[in-house]
Amino acid sequence: MVKIRIFEPASKLRSIDLLENYFGIKHNRKKFYRIAPDWLNLKEEVENIVIKFAKKRYDFCFDIVFYDVTTLYFETFEEDELRKNGFSKDNKSQQPQILMGLIVSKEGFPVAYDIFAGNTFEGHTILPLITGFIQKHSVNSFTVVADAAMISQTNIEEQ
Repeated sequence: MVKIRIFEPASKLRSIDLLENYFGIKHNRKKFYRIAPDWLNLKEEVENIVIKFAKKRYDFCFDIVFYDVTTLYFETFEEDELRKNGFSKDNKSQQPQILMGLIVSKEGFPVAYDIFAGNTFEGHTILPLITGFIQKHSVNSFTVVADAAMISQTNIEEQ
């Protein structure tokens, strides 16, 4: 499912149709929602495949990456450990949300991501994700482009 959404971004339900159309893989909606939590175990494998692809097809060399955060809200009013009320970019502050931090190449190709509790300040997301990315890929030097919320004095001093 993750691979098809990278290949052709679409809703989850549309992705189920695309899997069948492109690859003959049939999923029904109930099974999809039952197995979805298991996909978290595939994160590292998918990111490795994406990096390999980006290096081969786009000459990705870690010289410059772009980082940003978005909020994703849920159609519920009940919070849990991850879904928390917080500043909502969608004006849905009464609904639980998560934050997703995304690293993309200069071509806009996604190369890494992480999710954070919905009440996390977006400026607190950059260091864990970028530091993990540097360690995982043994990056010696590169430039990160991000908006002003990420580039606080504290973040500069910690890095």
